[in-house]
Amino acid sequence: MFQNYISLALRKLAKQRGYTLLNVAGLGLSVACSILIFLLIRHHISFDTYHTKADRVLRIVMDVKAERAIPFSGVPVPMAKTLREECPILEKTAMRSAEDQMLISVVNSAGGRDKYKEESKFAWIQPDLLGILDLPLLRGDTAAIREPNTVLLTEKIARKYFGGQEALGKIIRVDNEIDLRVVGILRDLPENTDYKTEIMGSWATLLTNPRPGNDENNWGGARGDNYCFALLQPGHTIQEMNAFMTGFQQRHPHPDSPKLFEYKVKSMLALHFDTDYGRGVDKKFIWALGFIGLFLLCTACVNFVNMATAQALTRMKEVGIRKSLGSTRGQLFWQFMTETSLIVITSLGVGFFLAWLSLPYLNNWLETDFHFNSPMLPALVAFSLISGVVLTFLAGFYPGWLQARFNPVISMKGTLDTAQRGGFPLRRVLVTTQFAISQIMIIGAAVISAQMQFAQNADWGFRPGAVLTLEIPDIQKNKDLRQQISQLAGVKSVSLCYQPPASGSNNHTGMHYDHRADPEAWIVNDKPADEHYLETFGLQLLAGRNLMPGDSAREFVVNETFFKKLNLASPEDILNKPIKVGDLSGPVVGVVHDFHNVGMIDPISPIAMSTQVNRYMTCAVQLHPGNPAPVLAQIRQLWESQFPDNYYEQHFMDERMREFLETETMMLRLVRSFAGIAIFIGCLGLYGLATFMVSRKRKEVGIRKTLGADISGILWLFGKEYIRLILIAFVLAAPLAWWAMNAWLQDYTYRVPIGLGIFGGALLATFGVAALTVGYQSIRAALANPVKALRSE
Repeated sequence: MFQNYISLALRKLAKQRGYTLLNVAGLGLSVACSILIFLLIRHHISFDTYHTKADRVLRIVMDVKAERAIPFSGVPVPMAKTLREECPILEKTAMRSAEDQMLISVVNSAGGRDKYKEESKFAWIQPDLLGILDLPLLRGDTAAIREPNTVLLTEKIARKYFGGQEALGKIIRVDNEIDLRVVGILRDLPENTDYKTEIMGSWATLLTNPRPGNDENNWGGARGDNYCFALLQPGHTIQEMNAFMTGFQQRHPHPDSPKLFEYKVKSMLALHFDTDYGRGVDKKFIWALGFIGLFLLCTACVNFVNMATAQALTRMKEVGIRKSLGSTRGQLFWQFMTETSLIVITSLGVGFFLAWLSLPYLNNWLETDFHFNSPMLPALVAFSLISGVVLTFLAGFYPGWLQARFNPVISMKGTLDTAQRGGFPLRRVLVTTQFAISQIMIIGAAVISAQMQFAQNADWGFRPGAVLTLEIPDIQKNKDLRQQISQLAGVKSVSLCYQPPASGSNNHTGMHYDHRADPEAWIVNDKPADEHYLETFGLQLLAGRNLMPGDSAREFVVNETFFKKLNLASPEDILNKPIKVGDLSGPVVGVVHDFHNVGMIDPISPIAMSTQVNRYMTCAVQLHPGNPAPVLAQIRQLWESQFPDNYYEQHFMDERMREFLETETMMLRLVRSFAGIAIFIGCLGLYGLATFMVSRKRKEVGIRKTLGADISGILWLFGKEYIRLILIAFVLAAPLAWWAMNAWLQDYTYRVPIGLGIFGGALLATFGVAALTVGYQSIRAALANPVKALRSE
């Protein structure tokens, strides 16, 4: 019996090639998108789950208490040591202090040095971190990491630095300052981790290195990359730990502002989806991807149902004959389900092929490294099997049930009433749903595009044009570098500073105003900069004057937000008033117009700029308009002559500002791609409905034409149906899209309004797509010979 089902199904599908290809195309596209979305979701939910003790691993984070609680991922350096001594429910604790960038140099076979600029790969670690996280040792001795000037490398990094030679015992130099001996080789880290540290220097080295903030007795500050890991004793909970931290915080407060820091405990596994304290992705993004994949599969199933029920009208006589020869409803139903399963199986193959072709583009967009490799294949196979079964029943059950219940006598006559035709109102509901999904995705893509355009064209408050930024490895040589670069013909101005106006690296601290006893209830963005900073970046003075040349902080220039936070009536009111920013004191001599110091997501911070030569890490160069290539080459030559042992790297400000929009760019690409695919799949559904309507109204069109109806009247006969469905879909989609995108925009302090134009554009786009999709069928019906339509029985 089953072999007979297969033979009949193959014969039928081969005969109806157009119907088969349309269904395979729709289902194949939706399967491909679903596979890619499944890879993304599975990748993110698997982050750091490979650690055997992952469910007991915690991280201590904190809020900086100002006017509002500001989430902060780092903690003071003494945190792990003190918790280890005082908290009985913890098995181990360890600090990890990561470096965003680190210059590594290794002696090569010629006696020279190979230089490597490593980003987000280096961290100083306490030895107990190896007992908290799974960092398997392949060779060497992890106990040696307790000694100063030692380091652990992953296999990948060891091959990179030393090729086929044994790395144990070799020396690497860090930032041209510290020599570290390789004492262990670790297994390479998997992709699904938020802690991609491949070079681990000993904590003892960090404590002996004279850098600020490395004191294990200082509770007064923290770096954002100073992570404290803790391992709970079995049987204890995170709630117990949070209760313990209440008393712990009272015993170890900030020395100047006891209530400034509030410590919290987070599960390491949850931090991947916590954008406040972690570095993963927002869970809302994962949910959105999941719903998009579900929508695409539902849209493809709706297409199948529409076309299958329309196709059922052409099979009425077949069904009638089979029933009259003794076929039961069950046999007819499973015959159709067999046809559906063959289409679904073919679609799964097509979907896998399309997903494989698209995977390199997805990896490029998201900067990932997905592969259809052995660890991923079992999950993909399971996902495909489940999807295949679900798709077969979702797409095939209703059409199969519809055909199986046809009355054999009426079926052989080829005429069915509306009720027997399969519930045309149901088809209207399904296609309306398709329109609504397409419009929601069109509106979403339009809002994200508008927000990106708004951010790119917004007035950031400074000049982002031809300003080049260079890192200064040795602050003792910064004045010489500035003087030499400023003498070049293509250079307009040069400034030494900690960071540009908008930067992902900012220092925040407390502030006292006008000798007040208590600090203000808000924190200040402290920006060290020289007297050329305003000129180089085009910052505009609102009141007062610029900073005077100097090596140490003697005076401050603040922004508008700073004096407004003090509830002063005008910027002149703050001039010459003494302030204390962190440990630095001096009068305010100038006020500049506000500028964005982080991006478009967060509000503009109160900012205080002062001359602090020992903190200048960046050289900013404003170039004259024209061809920059010659002067860039000269700048590089000067920089390399000053720092021959370092790695040269340059960034234009507009490049740095684009980094603030990386997440939005990724979202826009994904939403645009999936929206386009959803619209295309929806077009296939419209084609199915158009086929059904043309078949149903064939004689009606013939009668109308013989009675004098023109082509426009016939087109309106079909067009009014789609117009009504599109308008109903818009009424349903617009509120949902507004709610979803308004919620997304709430994360942005400065955001674009969701205007009526976006909704109007989505509606017009839907009308255009519908007209192009069904126009062929409608025009074909309008131009058909009415005699042939009236002659058929």
